[in-house]
Amino acid sequence: MKRKSLMIVLAALVLSIGTVGCGNNETNTGSNTQEEGKEDTCKVTFYDSDGKTELKTLEVKSGECAEEYVPEKEGFVGWFATPQMSHRFDFSTPITEDTQVFGGFVTYVEDTREYSVVGSGTSPVLMESNWGKVFGDAQKMTKEDNDEANVYTITLDLNEGDEFQFATNSSWHNQRGYGYLESISKDGKEYFANSGGLGDVSTKRSNIKCAVAGNYTFTLTTYPGEDTYETDNSSYTEENKEAFNINAYDVITWTYNGESTADNGDTKTDYYIKGAKITGWEDVYTDETKFTEENGIYTLTVDLEEGDEFMFTSMVTVGETSGVGTEYIRYSNIAVDDLESQSFVTGTDSANLVAGQAGTYTFTYDASTKVLTVNCQ
Repeated sequence: MKRKSLMIVLAALVLSIGTVGCGNNETNTGSNTQEEGKEDTCKVTFYDSDGKTELKTLEVKSGECAEEYVPEKEGFVGWFATPQMSHRFDFSTPITEDTQVFGGFVTYVEDTREYSVVGSGTSPVLMESNWGKVFGDAQKMTKEDNDEANVYTITLDLNEGDEFQFATNSSWHNQRGYGYLESISKDGKEYFANSGGLGDVSTKRSNIKCAVAGNYTFTLTTYPGEDTYETDNSSYTEENKEAFNINAYDVITWTYNGESTADNGDTKTDYYIKGAKITGWEDVYTDETKFTEENGIYTLTVDLEEGDEFMFTSMVTVGETSGVGTEYIRYSNIAVDDLESQSFVTGTDSANLVAGQAGTYTFTYDASTKVLTVNCQ
């Protein structure tokens, strides 16, 4: 009898505990107890660009996706996850709490700029680009003949590790990088990654890194009437303002067309030292700054001053064509448990290396494991 009574009490306790609803972390009890058979639902509110005017509300079953709709208001360009329009709302993500969505609306303004792909890597178009030093026909995007939208396209081969953006000139004005991608994945597979950039860069101006080799078509849609500037960046000036041009509504979409169509041939990678004192942060490609290679092991012996901050850059050669690579060797390439190497150099916040003493340094880099070792005499 005691055992039966205990089971009855436990069952009563279970029934008295309500199910937590979407967007509510409190337990529902008493009159708020969820009705039997009723599904948890979340409220999705669609706002105008002012972030206050409600355009529509939906009740979405928790764990399911919200259905996108197109408002009747003119100039609609998409839904965003924040009132600042910092990134697009992902309608493929299940709704698990009350959610706000913000509409973007623009007025058409013709874009008279020409965009090209700028970057580097081992694929032909990016090798020729050499981080925007070359703006040729192969790099130029084609603008559609359209009186109602500014749409640019380009189709090119990419290799794994290639890095790129889209810009209007060699100074990387109006650059459109990682933060403009509508998506980075397809069928659960990620095709691109955020590779950052030089200095203090926002996500929108970060390099796009290719994670899956193949042939791609990129489409850049621009809304120049909505351009703004990152005036709070420490490097911003009125003279170079176009290098800090950003836009909440511009978007990059892409299609993976399959395997690459070109045979790149044999690829060779060389590494060079680059530092504050040893090269004045200039790229110097000489025998004195170059690693020697044997069976995939690269070695460089060089004299350094105490406190010299440095890193190692790469140069890629495919066939008879050479270009600046996207691989860098930094302090982070030293194994965590390699205390001997760490006794000779320290690392900066940006993972550059700093010589701990003046002397003759020997650096050894295993290209297969990406591990760097350091010795000093």
